This record gives sequence, C-alpha cells and structure tokens, in this order.
Amino acid sequence: MVAGIRVPDYGRGSLAELLPSVCDGLRVPGFWDYFELGEFRRAIVVVIDGLGYEQLHRHESLAPVLSGADRGPITTVFPSTTPTALTSLGTGLAPGAHGLIGATFRMGDQLFAPLGWGQEPPATVIQPEPTCWERAASAGVHVAIVSPRPYRDGGLTGSAFRGGRYIGADAIGERVAEIHREVRNGTRALVYGYWEGLDKVGHVHGVDSPHYRAELVMVDQFIAALRTDLPADTALIVTADHGMVDCDTAVEVDGADLLTEVSMLAGEPRMRQVYARPGRTGAVLARWQEELLGQAEVISRDEAIDREWFGEVTSDHRDRIGDVLALADSGIRLVANSRDSILSGLRGQHGALTEAEILVPLAVFRD
Repeated sequence: MVAGIRVPDYGRGSLAELLPSVCDGLRVPGFWDYFELGEFRRAIVVVIDGLGYEQLHRHESLAPVLSGADRGPITTVFPSTTPTALTSLGTGLAPGAHGLIGATFRMGDQLFAPLGWGQEPPATVIQPEPTCWERAASAGVHVAIVSPRPYRDGGLTGSAFRGGRYIGADAIGERVAEIHREVRNGTRALVYGYWEGLDKVGHVHGVDSPHYRAELVMVDQFIAALRTDLPADTALIVTADHGMVDCDTAVEVDGADLLTEVSMLAGEPRMRQVYARPGRTGAVLARWQEELLGQAEVISRDEAIDREWFGEVTSDHRDRIGDVLALADSGIRLVANSRDSILSGLRGQHGALTEAEILVPLAVFRD
C-alpha cells in the first residue's frame, strides 16, 4: 500500500459540509453547522483553486492575512480535483452521491470530461441533486456566483452552482467590486468568489516554484481586499478545492501491457480510472498491481467503495467509477501521452489521497 493515504472526512469535516454550515448560519432550514461558524446575515464563500493546507502553512509569511485566520485543516473530497470538489461544495454531497467522480470518467460508453462540458447534456441530467445555492435562494437569501465569464454557461457551473445569479468577472479588482456589491443585496446574502490563478501556476511551474509563491502573495492581497469595508454581520469564509504536489517522476501507463483488456482509461496523472473489458476486471487489476508495485496504490472499484473513498455511492453512479483505480505515490505522475499529453506533462498535480492533496485550509473572518 502507498503510504500517506488520507480518506476524506465525509459527514464530519469535509468540503461537502462547508456550504451546509454556511446555510445554517444564514438560518436556511434543513441544514446543520458542522464547522461551528455561528449565525450571520451575509456570507462570502471563496475558493482558492489549488491551495492546500500544507502549501499555505509552508509559506505563512507570504500570506499572513489568510494563514492568520485559518481554522483548518479540513479535507476536500476524492478524487481531489476541481469538478468533483466544486460539485461537493455546491451540493453538500460526497462524490458518490452527486456523481461527478473525476476529471474524466465513463458515462455509458463515452468518456466524460466535466471541465470541457458545455450545455449538452443538460446539467440536471448528469447531476440532478438540488444545490445548496438553490435551497438558500428558495429560503429568501440573495445568492450570487462571481466567477470568470467563460464559465457562465458551462455544464459544471450548472451542476455545482445552479440557483445563484451568475456575475461574470475576469479581472481581480472587478471580482472584489462585484462581491462587495452583491453581499449588500437583500436582507440576507450568500456570495461565491473564485481565484483560479494559483492552480494554473502550480500546474505549470510546481508548488515549490517562485511563481507559485508570488501568486500566493497575490491571493493574500485578494483576501485582504475582500475583507475591507464589509457590511456588519458578514462572514468571509475562504477554502480550497484541493492541494497540489510536484511530480518529477513520470511513469508511463498507456503502453500495450497495461492497456491489455482495457476498454477505457480516464482520470488524471495522480489518479487513473481504468475500465476493463467485460469479465476481465480481475486480470486488469492483477496486471496493474504487478506493473505499478511500489509506484501506485492499485485497487478495485469495490474496495474503493468499501474504504469509503467516494463516500456513500448510489447505484446510479457506481458504473461511473473505474473498475480499477490507480493512485500514484508521492512525486509520481501516471502519464498517458496518447490521451492527455498536455496534462500528463505538467509538473504540479493533484487527484490522489496524500495529505498534501486532500487537506485544505478553512479561514474565517467575521466582521
């Protein structure tokens, strides 16, 4: 077994419990405050893409505002990747319940990629569960989503954020201004904000790079600007969708031996989902375990479900999970150049269950 696996704290202290806690603070019926945030009339929830707890506290001096208010760590979800985590945030559900179980995964006989998802199929077809944003809006809370314009009409936005008024804002100052305006709307307000730059820099340059550190300084300035001049009785809550690790060792997995009796390869370099041909799961599992011994934790779908890596898995979503899962050891990326050469070539990665990927901060500012 690969060392350092950390299973998400579903039902107690994972990212899936954060928005329910916020909704309880806003006195929306049917929620529970898992994180003891208390009550408030207005809330801003910000996700910093790619900011793990370990990365933040390794560089506390670069982000004094954010690290000084951190109550974490909390866990994100599995796989520790953006579409899965954001949908868990928005729905309050573990991945096995909402069904977006990876960066790519099988839907029927097709490979489905949530980050490239347009308007078809409709979001409610892939992810029909109600969101916390919808429930808050139904209870009379003004709900707004402030995020980049290109994401407005994407299926992932519909899956994770439906129920809120979407406000496109590309420049960082524009986002600050829009968030400040929206949080003043109505007698109760819930506003979402997002920072994508840290994840992008981390992927290209790595989390130990000067580029990542410089971007972290900018993140802290963003949070400091959001804190300024907030209305009374406002909570500003900052977290992340996942952490990251530098992966300088590439292990090829799309060669002929490993793909024997495989119908589809999905996931990402830190967590590959392998779909076997009918009746060949046992043979594929044995082959991957033998070839990747000491480099990855390779288990069956049934074992991953038994270990509660995805939380409770509904029957409708079971077949979306790979028959075989391969989680790379620290510092390793499982490269599939014939399928995702650009992603496979990136230094910074995430998706597996190491603490560097799973633990994220939870910073709380109360006015």
